Amino acid sequence: MEKKKKHFWRTVAGKTILFIVINISLFSLTMSVLASVFAISQDFYDHTEQEYYEQVGENNLNYIAIQNAEMILTSKNNRFDSMSLQIEDEKGQVLGASYDFNEVSSSVGKTGEYQDAELFTYDISLYKAEDGTLNLNFLSNGSGDVSSATIKVYANPADFAGMSAYEKDIVHLAYTLRYAVYPIGIVSFFLCLAAFISLMCVSGMRPDSEEPALGPIGKVPFDLMVLAFILTLPIAFLILSNISGVFEAAMALVICVIYLNMGLGLCVGFAARVKLHVLIKDSLTYKIIILFGKFIKLIFKAIFSIPLVWRTILIIAGISFIELIVIAGSGVEPDVIAVGWVLEKMILCPVILYIAFMLRKLKISGDKMAQGDITYRTGTKGLWGDFKKHAVNLNAVADSVTIAVEDRLKSERMKTELITNVSHDIKTPLTSIINYASLIGTTDPSDPKIKEYSEVIVRQSDKLKRLIEDLVEASKAQTGNLEIVAAPLDNCTFISQTDGEFKDKIENAGLTLISTTPEDKVMIMADGRRMMRIYDNLMNNICKYSQPGTRVYLSLEVIDGMAVTTFKNTSSQELNISADELVERFVRGDKSRNTEGNGLGLSIAQTLTELQGGKFKVTIDGDLFKVTLSFPVLTEVPPATAT
Repeated sequence: MEKKKKHFWRTVAGKTILFIVINISLFSLTMSVLASVFAISQDFYDHTEQEYYEQVGENNLNYIAIQNAEMILTSKNNRFDSMSLQIEDEKGQVLGASYDFNEVSSSVGKTGEYQDAELFTYDISLYKAEDGTLNLNFLSNGSGDVSSATIKVYANPADFAGMSAYEKDIVHLAYTLRYAVYPIGIVSFFLCLAAFISLMCVSGMRPDSEEPALGPIGKVPFDLMVLAFILTLPIAFLILSNISGVFEAAMALVICVIYLNMGLGLCVGFAARVKLHVLIKDSLTYKIIILFGKFIKLIFKAIFSIPLVWRTILIIAGISFIELIVIAGSGVEPDVIAVGWVLEKMILCPVILYIAFMLRKLKISGDKMAQGDITYRTGTKGLWGDFKKHAVNLNAVADSVTIAVEDRLKSERMKTELITNVSHDIKTPLTSIINYASLIGTTDPSDPKIKEYSEVIVRQSDKLKRLIEDLVEASKAQTGNLEIVAAPLDNCTFISQTDGEFKDKIENAGLTLISTTPEDKVMIMADGRRMMRIYDNLMNNICKYSQPGTRVYLSLEVIDGMAVTTFKNTSSQELNISADELVERFVRGDKSRNTEGNGLGLSIAQTLTELQGGKFKVTIDGDLFKVTLSFPVLTEVPPATAT
């Protein structure tokens, strides 16, 4: 047996690798986008990394210098780390300064702590309070006096960058990769896209089978998974919005990875369910809708099980009750009653018109049938409830009338054919009898032809007698007035008796009879005399209508508790007639009525078989004519009655 080839990417390991590749490539893509945005916003492409730190430091220096100036004006402090400043009014008068400002101003660029410092000047506005003090807070202004001032600051901007070593490492990495982030981002994007498409292709697929299947998680309804994903998103956003340190950033990264993989899991479940065509049917919403629909169906079924008159009374009573509630709840407010009346009519009018449409459809059908058009059928599309049931009943009545008319026409046709056939079959021998009787009357008694004429009369008389007897027997069998005396009989006996009685007749017809029977007895419950009549009729038909030089098969076998006797022969005439028509009375296989016989043999055989509880079947296959008799086999036979 050929071993099935396993697809690696359909295995758990293969799908896990795709998950990892998507996570890494998506993280790389996100970092590339963030790095490129940061590089553009900080102008890394036109300035050096040191210039960036200086720019950050200058921005911070401005803010810190103003804060320190406020402290000097309020006499809270006059010494500051890495900074020395002085505040002058618009006339150049010193309003306040750090204690070492003069010393610093003389040593800048020479020696000491401030040898690398630079001078920065900031224009500010001063507000005079009611007590005469100056400050930078306009809210404390009581007199409304405002004056301009200048802050002179000696400091090194690099000392005020305010960045930790970790932050500087990030800036350095972003600056170093400012050009590489674009190819990294493009490669990451296409790698993520390829891995995602591959994951969708192998979702729901088994390693050793081409048939899609859902895993253990597939038992959870898909819409329930989507709902859980959506409901937990606010928690993730809340955590991400409160990042204040390295630990929180790490937690945020973990949460992003978790939600990314949850989203990938939803995509995998979506793809697998689409392949299995169960995305809708497998959802909890669909099952609830189906359950609700069944509940509504049960309610409507219960309603429509009530008779139409009582149902109409209940509907009218329900409408009246709703009207009463609206009137009572509105406090007899005309506006509310008017709105309720309009809504009621908007619902009732379409319903009444729809009922009128269904009644009109049924009326047209009734008129057609009343006019004698029994071929007209009422379309049930658009009909509902009792109206649809009534349309089905009308169609059933039309079908019954059509069948009855066809049966009546067939019966009339058969009666006409019966009269014609009986007249023909009686007239032929009777004419011969009359003609030869006249010849005898006009011929000399000593003429030797008298004997020939009398033989013809006797032969035709026997034929006429047999016809009348067959007619009587067929009539009795058809009406059930034929006496049947059933007894346990060995079916093999009928085969052997038929073989012996028809041996000469078969040979004279140029046929070869081949009969087969089981070695053991096959007991059936039947009337021996009637059974021999069946065998005689069938064998006579075979002798009359078989092709000379062919074989005739007569066999008996037990099949599923039934004794099945089969007669098979090859017809000499083309069997241009159906099997059902062939067993009708006065019907012959050649339809030309040129052969001997009256057409009652098969009909009598069938009726006698069925009266004894057997089954009679005629099969025509080209020129092969086959008759099958089936009788139940007796399993227990009293020894005294067995033959």
